Amino acid sequence: MCDIKICLGRRIKSLRESKNYTQEYLSELVGIEQATLSNIERGKSYPAVDTLQKIANALNVEPYVLYMFKENKSTQSIIDEISLAIKDDEALANLIYKFFLCVR
Repeated sequence: MCDIKICLGRRIKSLRESKNYTQEYLSELVGIEQATLSNIERGKSYPAVDTLQKIANALNVEPYVLYMFKENKSTQSIIDEISLAIKDDEALANLIYKFFLCVR
């Protein structure tokens, strides 16, 4: 488990980079100094609630998304986990199969 400031900073940086925003651009959108954003992304400082809201708005995400720290699993690890779970549970296997048929 990582320190919340560090995890939050990494998450903000990841979301920023996924939008191809520079620190300079995001800090302009939010109305903070680039150095302040850098400190937030490095986990050196924790932003005020209103700043968090502005960051979320600028990244076009709900504020709670900034706290979604857990990394996504790879497709293969998901398949492996499901395979293990349904190996001895026919009812679960049928349920997952029915769900699969509905969403594909």
